[in-house]
Amino acid sequence: MLKNRILSTLYFFDLQDYPLTLLELHEFLVADLEQLKGSVDGQGEIVVNGTKSKPEAPVSIDRILQSLDIECLGEAENTLGFYHLPGRKALVAARLDNYAFGLKREKLVKKYINGLRHLPFIRGAALGGSQALGLAKPTSDIDLFIITDPRFLWLGRTLATIYFQILGVRRHGKKIANRFCLNHYLAGAKQLEQIKNLYSAMEYARLRFLIYGRGIAAFQQNNFFWIGLCFPNWRPSIAGEETLSALQQRLENLLTNKFGAWLEQKLKHWQLPRIKQQKFIIVEDDELSFHPDSKQEGLLRAFLN
Repeated sequence: MLKNRILSTLYFFDLQDYPLTLLELHEFLVADLEQLKGSVDGQGEIVVNGTKSKPEAPVSIDRILQSLDIECLGEAENTLGFYHLPGRKALVAARLDNYAFGLKREKLVKKYINGLRHLPFIRGAALGGSQALGLAKPTSDIDLFIITDPRFLWLGRTLATIYFQILGVRRHGKKIANRFCLNHYLAGAKQLEQIKNLYSAMEYARLRFLIYGRGIAAFQQNNFFWIGLCFPNWRPSIAGEETLSALQQRLENLLTNKFGAWLEQKLKHWQLPRIKQQKFIIVEDDELSFHPDSKQEGLLRAFLN
């Protein structure tokens, strides 16, 4: 029933203190809860199970608006164009305040991100986390999702880390606010194998292209099926043509050889022992993901149970 899906969607985002515009409600309309539960395991992770796992048909924005006006009357409210659950009007003011915090970070993103396109083996960068979701606060950092050349994950990571460190804007230790958090790297636009759930689907669907958007778009396309099980209306973004930086190509010519391959392995063997293994940290040959403080487990438990 569409009404239940709308209210479930508002509740899911209410758990994140986030009211929705009509366009957001349409794009991130959560799948039928019972059907979604049939596609997840005991930890809320998406399990693709043959023909039993099939995304629902998209729902038009007109149908959603009609349901809001008639079926959801009294159970969903609209304040200044934002939909939320009853009694949660304060979320709208908080979200508007977040825009002010976010604008400051947008200036930082514009100032520093373009240099990434000149670093060897970077094949895509996107904004994620609170900044992409519109949940930024004065203490928030700036999450980056980075795709590298499949052959040079560790070298690409090292160069990106050095770049932001030299500029003095890399998150580390207690230095968090307004700094770049390099917490997710992929070697190519791979199809994910771990941490595939409603929360991560939302984060990947909300990624905002920064440089080399075709790499990010390819990633979304490669993970479209399982994300679509969560949000049937969502569609991957489309990126325009973007050629690699001339400086980047020259630097890559110096490293795409035996020396570069040797350096890649050296960096891998040097960094691996320094990575603390714990929940929500992935260390694979083609993926590095660092989200040890993720709130997704508690949020999914509250939403699905």
